Amino acid sequence: MDLDKNILATLNPKSLELILYPTEQCNFRCTYCYEDFLIGRMDEKTQEGIRNLIARRLPKLDNLHLQWFGGEPLAAKDLVLELSEFAKKACDQAGVNFSGSLTTNGYLLTLDLAEKLCDLNQRNYQISLDGFESGHDKTRKLASGAGTFNRIWSNLLALKGSNLDFNVTLRVHLTKENVSSVKRLAEEIKKTFLSDRRFKVFLKTIENLGGPNDTSGVLLSKNERLATLAELNELLNEKTVSKSDNGLYVCYASRPNSLAIRADGTIQKCTVMLSDDRNSVGKINENGTVKLDSERMNLWMRGYSDDKKTLSCPAVGLPKIPNLIPVVNAS
Repeated sequence: MDLDKNILATLNPKSLELILYPTEQCNFRCTYCYEDFLIGRMDEKTQEGIRNLIARRLPKLDNLHLQWFGGEPLAAKDLVLELSEFAKKACDQAGVNFSGSLTTNGYLLTLDLAEKLCDLNQRNYQISLDGFESGHDKTRKLASGAGTFNRIWSNLLALKGSNLDFNVTLRVHLTKENVSSVKRLAEEIKKTFLSDRRFKVFLKTIENLGGPNDTSGVLLSKNERLATLAELNELLNEKTVSKSDNGLYVCYASRPNSLAIRADGTIQKCTVMLSDDRNSVGKINENGTVKLDSERMNLWMRGYSDDKKTLSCPAVGLPKIPNLIPVVNAS
């Protein structure tokens, strides 16, 4: 099978992406979340393993990217800062390009913290919103049940008012129940943020991704989804981003040079299928070596040698195993 240059670029052995879970706890309890929060803060052995893995790999790298995930990664902001500082110093000494991004709910992303993150080349933030004010607060709540919108919006305004060099992707979630609130949100985003090149919007319909919360009652039908997305894109003057903006999208889970390291040191490929045994492809050791199951790794990378359509979501089409999370489109 012939692969185009965009796909081949994802095979670059001189680039490494580590998706890190500094904690799997979260200060939010979103009504549709698929995570179980059974694992807490990243243990010391895993932290040391990550440091040693970076040190081992740097001599053969041109690029290192850290992607912070959770839980809520900023609930363990000290670990994010400590490991980022270690990686930046090591990359600077080795002449390796270093970058980073965070998938965060935005509640703890104060301007002071953003300044520290930007100093460590952690400049890309994906922040989810479920509507405007009360519409958002119905589904994205603190563990206490309190609302979160005003705090997040305040943090976003502080970022906009700064001179920091960052990129924020506002991930706007859509359900049957929040369409009108999202339209109001889109108007406010357009008015407040879209004149600033540092802010972009990514529209995403909620999906049933397994876990303890049943979302089937709020999912948009295909026709509803297409009509709503078209209306919102027009409202936002087409200033939205999609995963296919640069040709065929290759999911991080398909890429051989992308590893997700959970707080207990388990290595996975997908950040959604957390409880699926097929997703656990190895373990990181304290000395920085990794033990990978080649058969399971090949399941996730099969799009390079088989049907390249599976590159965009390798979770689709994985062999089903009884009593595990159903195969879903985890895009």
